[in-house]
Amino acid sequence: MVKVNITEAAKILGVSKKTLIRLDEDGRFPAEREDNGYRVYNKEDIEKHAFWFALRRKHKEHNRKLKRIRAEVDKYISTQPLGPFPEPKFHKLEDMKKAFESLRAWEKQHKEILKEYEKIPRGFKAKTDIN
Repeated sequence: MVKVNITEAAKILGVSKKTLIRLDEDGRFPAEREDNGYRVYNKEDIEKHAFWFALRRKHKEHNRKLKRIRAEVDKYISTQPLGPFPEPKFHKLEDMKKAFESLRAWEKQHKEILKEYEKIPRGFKAKTDIN
C-alpha cells in the first residue's frame, strides 16, 4: 500500500493542507499517523476521492448558477391580472429567448454532470464531502 504525505494528498484532492488537517481533526477524513506523528494517506484512497471532490465541486458551482438563471426566466413567466389595466408590459422576444436558452443550456450541462456520477466505482463510499 502506497502512502502519501499531507502535502501530496492535498495537491491530488485540490484542497489545502489546512482543510485536510481540519477534516482529520473532525474525524470526517481521518489520516493515518506515522511514528513521527506526521499524517499520511493511502494513495489509492486519495485518488478515488479526488474524482469525487472534483465532481462535487463542479456540481455545486453549477447549481449556484441556477438561481441567477431562474430569476431571469421568471421575469418572463409573470402573469397579468385580468380586466382593464392601464399599460400592459411587453417583453422583447430576443430577451425572452436568451433567458430560456440559458436555462436549457444549464439543464443540458446538468444532465452531463449527473452522467459523470456513473463513473464513480460501484461500492465507493465517500468519507466526507467538501464545502
